[in-house]
Amino acid sequence: MILAVPLLIAAVAADPRPTILELARAGPAGPALAAVERELAERPARSRELGLDFLRGELAARAGRPAEAIEAYTAALGVPALAPWARLRLARAESAAGHPERAAQLAAALLASQPPAALVRPALEQLRRALSLGGDCSLLASLERVRWRTEERRLFELTRAECLAWQGRAEEARRRARALLEQDPEDAVAHEAAQLVGGWVAGEPDRETARWLGLAAYAHREFELAIPLLARAIDPRAAWDRQRWELEFALARSDFWLGHHLEAARRFQRLAARPAVAERRAAALYQAGRGLELAGEPSGALAAFLAAQRAEPDGEWSMAAESSALRIELLADEVAAARERLARLSRRRHGQSALARSALFLAASQVARGRSEGVRESLDFAQTTRAVAPEAVHYWRGRSAELAGDLEAASREYFDALERGPHHPFARAALRRLERPELAPFGAMRARVAAAAGEPPELWRAARLLGETSAAGAEATRRGLARLRERPATALWIDWQPVPVTAWPLWRAAPTSPEEILLGLGFFEEAPMALRRHFPSSRPDLAFTAAAQLAERGAHRRSLALAEALFEQRPTSLPVAWVSRGLRRLLYPLPHETALRTEAERHRIDPLLLAALIREESRFDAQAVSAASARGLTQFVLPTARRVGAALGWPRLEARDLLRPETSIALGAAYLGELAVRFRGREEVMLAAYNAGEAQAELWLRYCFTQEPEEFLSKIGFRETRAYVLRVLESYAHYRELDASEAS
Repeated sequence: MILAVPLLIAAVAADPRPTILELARAGPAGPALAAVERELAERPARSRELGLDFLRGELAARAGRPAEAIEAYTAALGVPALAPWARLRLARAESAAGHPERAAQLAAALLASQPPAALVRPALEQLRRALSLGGDCSLLASLERVRWRTEERRLFELTRAECLAWQGRAEEARRRARALLEQDPEDAVAHEAAQLVGGWVAGEPDRETARWLGLAAYAHREFELAIPLLARAIDPRAAWDRQRWELEFALARSDFWLGHHLEAARRFQRLAARPAVAERRAAALYQAGRGLELAGEPSGALAAFLAAQRAEPDGEWSMAAESSALRIELLADEVAAARERLARLSRRRHGQSALARSALFLAASQVARGRSEGVRESLDFAQTTRAVAPEAVHYWRGRSAELAGDLEAASREYFDALERGPHHPFARAALRRLERPELAPFGAMRARVAAAAGEPPELWRAARLLGETSAAGAEATRRGLARLRERPATALWIDWQPVPVTAWPLWRAAPTSPEEILLGLGFFEEAPMALRRHFPSSRPDLAFTAAAQLAERGAHRRSLALAEALFEQRPTSLPVAWVSRGLRRLLYPLPHETALRTEAERHRIDPLLLAALIREESRFDAQAVSAASARGLTQFVLPTARRVGAALGWPRLEARDLLRPETSIALGAAYLGELAVRFRGREEVMLAAYNAGEAQAELWLRYCFTQEPEEFLSKIGFRETRAYVLRVLESYAHYRELDASEAS
């Protein structure tokens, strides 16, 4: 065993890769490139076996030396294990050098060779780009027999249709593109196929073509385009079958999303009067109620919601309709009727999320009006569903206890909220309540008890209650960290540092797979299986090293996923705020920091709020595309992007523009700036509007009796939006805490 260490050190010393990786991380590509070239010259056989030609190509490309990159990738083709990756890189390099015909040949050859699954999509996208720049479309014939996965087959068929259009065979191109729409009008391929079918609205399409174009426009939130197309697709003489119903429903929803709420409500009401199964009638009536409520007609909305409940008493729309009716009754101060409705909801076997939202709405409304009657019972309903954050339940119980004059009970509830999740918006609100003069003595008493206990969790609570910048709070922090450092299981998490490159177990044996070669060259994002094997979660120091490496290379979605999975393994005695700053930065990164701060300053918003929004919207994945066709870091749909972009003086944006980080960040900052002006800087309302639309946020504001953020958060009617806003605000708290600690 004693001999193993010197042998390992000797093996590492003989392996050039650790030194080269350190050079590559340290700064410009030049020194690392020089080291690679030196190894290739002095030990060519071993260097090629380790994949240094491939690394040379990457470093040369990074250094702005395209001819050398092409030469190096060409040499790397001679290493069979790396040939597929080298061919893809070579295709990109040839395309960047202005040789699309070579790039297309390389990408087509790669696809025809049955490459690793992870390379198929990027190779297909590279082929499509090269063909659009002048590559030979006849290459597609060689790929007819390739066994594609469904989404790849659709992209291949789109590429074939585009090639036909470029060749002047417009009718054939439209026919193929329409077939793609008929298969699925909702994915990203469908959006581009619709352009080929006729630029959305070119000429007067027949009913069937208008149907598919209209459905595609609707799915991609191009509502102004969808309305005339859907209207043309509907045959007024046709029977009321499922197809006609869906077209009429999409037409009404398009009006709704354009803000024509009253017109949408009338469409839904007419739709509900048509023959249909109970579920469809209930859906139409519920949507009519939403439109009337947004249009400022609560009595009409209440009637529609109650009609939706009667149309399908045990269906999914019934719970949502009853919950909406309860809101309107509460706003009219019909508390008894609202409580009775809540009791009925609690007896239902399904729809627990609607019950939870209604119970929280009722409790928050009562407290906001200065009443404590029935609040505890409502919160009991909310708690049993597990659909409401416990921090929110504890917070409103505390507020209710304050109203009843039981300050000790109130402080207990606030302590419970704070201990469950200190960065959660309701926990932070609970801390603010504890700092009020009437409750401060309870906080001071709890802080003294916690400090006397001497265990890290209690010392953290003491520091939090005393104020971490106060002398007493700082002393509690010092003692807590000292105790944690005495224990090996927790010390790692406080003072974590990445494992040095030379100490990676990866170097103990020669690579035996393509992924191991890639990993040894620093391509962490392209070697997921080898990454798990050599940087396992059972070794937190190695796993966090892998997360840091991924973050350095811009693979933030993967880095975040790995860091979060590991963070869940932290010892329960370790407060989040005392986890190593380096680890927390992996969880709350700041990619594109210069652009974030510049654009945020331009539009007078906090760059950390923008960072928190991006973290929850896209996980910092610039290529992210959602099921609702939102794209890029800030997840804009195209119509909103075009409206915001026009206000910035930009020309008409296309979908691909939203995948550029600088464009996406600028749009997100500009839109948040608009929302800040409209909603007077109320961050919780801005975020709700960003996610669910401004009209919906305005409606939730109308539900509120106070300006308190916690009341608004409790009255967000969409489960997804409420969860989203809470997540962003919690991330925002982490970002601010990290920013403050790094500045100190």
